[in-house]
Amino acid sequence: MNVTTKVFVAAGLLASIVAAVPAQAASLSGTYTADDYATVYLSTDLLADASEIISDKTTLWGSSETFSGAALAAGQDYYLLIRARNVFSGPAMFIGDFSISGEGFRFANGGQTLSTGTAYWTVNESGFGAPGATPVSLGTNAGLQIWGQRQGISADAEAIWAYYADWSAGYNGPAYFVAQIVAVPEPGSWAMFGAGLALLAMRRRAVER
Repeated sequence: MNVTTKVFVAAGLLASIVAAVPAQAASLSGTYTADDYATVYLSTDLLADASEIISDKTTLWGSSETFSGAALAAGQDYYLLIRARNVFSGPAMFIGDFSISGEGFRFANGGQTLSTGTAYWTVNESGFGAPGATPVSLGTNAGLQIWGQRQGISADAEAIWAYYADWSAGYNGPAYFVAQIVAVPEPGSWAMFGAGLALLAMRRRAVER
C-alpha cells in the first residue's frame, strides 16, 4: 500500500469516527423575577420579536418565574434578552440565574451558568439594539432590603437595573438587559480538526518522498 493510498484510507477512517460522534442537544433554562414585569427572549440578533419569547412574567411581584428547554441550535451564537418593566414610580430590579445544558455553548463568562450581576450583562433604557451600559447593582439576593430574598435564585445573584433604584430615584419604565451565549466547538468538531491536521501531515510526508 503506497503513501497516497494510506492517506485516502486514513481519511475514510477519520470521517467514520467523526460521523460516529453525535451532535449533542443543548438548551437554556432559568429562574428569575423582576419589579414588576419581564419578558425573556432567546434571539440570534438584537431585534427581539414575539416568536422568540421563551418566558413572560405577567404578575406584579409574586414568586420567581422558571423556564427550561429553550433549544440552542449547534454553531449559532445567541443573545439572552430581558425586557423588564416597572409600572409604578418606585424601585425596580431584575434578578435571576440562567444555565445551559448539553455541550456546544458557553456564556460570555466562559461557563454554562450565569447569574445577574454587573459583569457579562449590559443594559439601557431605549432598546436591545442601543449601546449597552454596565448595570447598577442593588445588592445580592441574600440581603435585598426592599424586596427580600427571592426564592429559587442563588444568594449571590445581584438585583440589577439601569440606575440605582430607591424610593427617591425610581420611576416607571423599561430596562433592556443583554447577555451573550457563544457557540463553541463540540467533540465532533475537534475530531474533524484533528483529522485535518493528520491528513495534512500525511500528505506532506507523501510529497517529501
